[in-house]
Amino acid sequence: MNRNFLATCFGASLAIYARLVYATSTVVIGAEDDWAPYSSAPRQHAQGFAVDVVREAFALAGVQVEFRALPYSRCMAETRTGQLTACFDAVPNSLIRPHYLWPRMPLFSTRMNIYARSGSIQRGLRAKDLEGHTVGVQRDYEYGEEFDVNTRIRRRVVDKNEYGFRMLMANRIEYMAAEERIANALFRSKPGEFAGRFTLVGTVATPDLFIAFSKTAPGSSEMLERFNQGYDRLLNSPRYKQIENRWFK
Repeated sequence: MNRNFLATCFGASLAIYARLVYATSTVVIGAEDDWAPYSSAPRQHAQGFAVDVVREAFALAGVQVEFRALPYSRCMAETRTGQLTACFDAVPNSLIRPHYLWPRMPLFSTRMNIYARSGSIQRGLRAKDLEGHTVGVQRDYEYGEEFDVNTRIRRRVVDKNEYGFRMLMANRIEYMAAEERIANALFRSKPGEFAGRFTLVGTVATPDLFIAFSKTAPGSSEMLERFNQGYDRLLNSPRYKQIENRWFK
């Protein structure tokens, strides 16, 4: 048989095999388990706006995602040490930016708000206004550069937002910092406890939130590039808006 013909067939077979491998790649991504409606894990099944965005962006690049639901601080720690390929949702402030690889575009933008007890007449507070005051924050979360690096703010760390809001109701802290949609979802989910109990008194940042990729996990650089490719396609299609409408309308 003609050697050139054999070489052509062999080359074509390799190309087909490479495409099949590429199309069936799988990656394990860490997903925050307590940040509804962006990412939460009822019954250990990851769901939310960011979960859908990450899943569909990777799918458009031929990658299947397996989500591992776990607390945010652990998710980011395991990504940093290479146990996970990536984790979301992170704000790349100067404290964490050097330790991860970052996509070209954020998953979404948001508002990091400050809440006081109902009846407060304060408005328009910024990070500097909180110096010397006690503010509840969720463990290892980022709230924007100006807030995160300000050591004069007296932080009270909690494991869940709802614990911080309970401390606020009990006068154990003066303010609670929380992402706007997260806070609103919490208030709606527990109306008997939280509805009407708090006042929005300021916004410390309107940050972009990203999926953070490991610098040390095998194949993470390739997966970052695959994500960028798929996410570009998702953003340029109607599907991103459809996902947004599903979770926020």
